[in-house]
Amino acid sequence: MDTLDKWTVFIISVIVIYAGALIVQAGGDPREDLNRKPAIQAAQVIINPELDKKIELARNILIQGNVDKSETLVNSLLEEYKYDGRLYMLKGDILVRRQQPVAAMYEYKEAVEMNPDFLDKKTKLFQGKKIKITVEEAMTKIASDLERQPDDIQLRNDRETAYYMKRKIAGSCG
Repeated sequence: MDTLDKWTVFIISVIVIYAGALIVQAGGDPREDLNRKPAIQAAQVIINPELDKKIELARNILIQGNVDKSETLVNSLLEEYKYDGRLYMLKGDILVRRQQPVAAMYEYKEAVEMNPDFLDKKTKLFQGKKIKITVEEAMTKIASDLERQPDDIQLRNDRETAYYMKRKIAGSCG
């Protein structure tokens, strides 16, 4: 063995020892990482067949044109299940039927904050087009109201919420 071979063996030995030290330092079983829960969990829809049936009933009542009855049912469901975004989407649909786009925009905002899948085109819950149209209608109404009342603080807050929703829609997968 000449000098070059000795240096090569020495460098490879150092690399192997360093790699072994890194493995020991990392420690633990790599399979444990699979069992850990992620720090940020995806939005989950709680499966409740009874609630699903009631939401479908409220949706069907709304489709048939009985807005008051549908709203009563949705409001009663919201008292019991206030953390289900689908109810806020349905409430927003009711407000759209009543020609109240600004109020509907706030309901859609609640729904999207509870479950971002409403803006993800790859999911079954996607409602992005409807939300986008409603936000545009709300922006039009807010702009016309601001022309008449430029100092109204509530209208300015509504405009900020509309801009927030537009950013949320633009950043979504839809």
